[in-house]
Amino acid sequence: MHRFILITTLFVIMCWRLNAQRVISLEEAIEQVKTQHPTILQQDLYIQQQRILKDAGKNQPFLSLGYSMEELGAAGTGVHALYAQQDFNLPQVAKRKSVYQEALAQTGEWQKVATQKQLERSVAALYQQLLFLKSQEGLNKELLIVYDKIETIAKKRAKVGETGAIPLITTQSAKQQIEWQQMNLEQDYTNQLILLQQILMDSSIIDVADTSLTPSSSRIAPINLDKHPLVEQIHQSKLANDLQSEVIESQLLPQLSTGIQLQVAEGTFPNFGGQIGLNVPLFAKGIKAQVQANTLNSRMLEQRKVWQLQQLQSQQKIAVQNIRLLTKQLSYFETVLLPTLQQQQALNQQAFSIGELDYLNVLQGLEQIIEVKRRYLQLVLQLNLAWVDYNYLLES
Repeated sequence: MHRFILITTLFVIMCWRLNAQRVISLEEAIEQVKTQHPTILQQDLYIQQQRILKDAGKNQPFLSLGYSMEELGAAGTGVHALYAQQDFNLPQVAKRKSVYQEALAQTGEWQKVATQKQLERSVAALYQQLLFLKSQEGLNKELLIVYDKIETIAKKRAKVGETGAIPLITTQSAKQQIEWQQMNLEQDYTNQLILLQQILMDSSIIDVADTSLTPSSSRIAPINLDKHPLVEQIHQSKLANDLQSEVIESQLLPQLSTGIQLQVAEGTFPNFGGQIGLNVPLFAKGIKAQVQANTLNSRMLEQRKVWQLQQLQSQQKIAVQNIRLLTKQLSYFETVLLPTLQQQQALNQQAFSIGELDYLNVLQGLEQIIEVKRRYLQLVLQLNLAWVDYNYLLES
């Protein structure tokens, strides 16, 4: 009975672990980082906090309770009173505070969108790096198959005495170098996958869904960089800063002052008294200094916006230029270089198998093909990363 329970428990644990592990696609990775990353969750809380503070401007000064004495005589006669006094801010104070807090919340919204785009770019670039390593591993596997064929032919020819041991040893050495590269690629892939797990805060990811690197393609369209989240965030920060000046200036608005008294006057009780008036600030220099400082801050934000636009424009030019150049290079690789080299590879193997071509020529030709295919994968990676940068510049 105990053995049955133990086996059942182990089976459940193994099933749970298998279910916990998962393969993730690029779309799933982007959606996860945009909704579950701690930075995004923190910004959601900030936005919620600012909207809660919209009612903070409705606070009123403290109610003042006290006892007062007036016109006291030698016998303690006079006016004795218990009073309650309350001052009230004008409605504009609460309204300005509410509008300001909403502006801060909107700034937080744009900050969240900007952060999401930055995280999306990081995840997309990392995903392309993983596919690049996968494709390199696939290329090496194809090369190992070719080396196996050459090795088999070299063994047969050495066995019948057509050649010595050098072709066989040379082929085996080249094959071993590829196997060594495979081990390094596997380690690099593991390291990159760990980085993906870290940015997604998800250790259950064991692989990416796509199996190879393929060139990205889309249409280059005009981009309105004024609508980019980084620019919109600065613009919204400037609006919030201007509204903050209005909140500061609200300290110069008068307050309505009201009071009521319950009095004992010359021994008679009860008597009532009241008051109403305005509290007016007499000294405004400090408040005006804060407003002037805020005005300078708005000018700094305007310059920051100009600088940010220039940065984005430079990034756009570089991304578009890279996309066009790399697309042209890849087209040449796909239509000219790769077909010719693949045909050359097939002819070399056939010629070597029937003894018409020396093994050194075969291996040199194969190394040339390897280098071209690796260069092709590098170009595809660069093109895809250029598209990642381009997509980052698109307005949300």
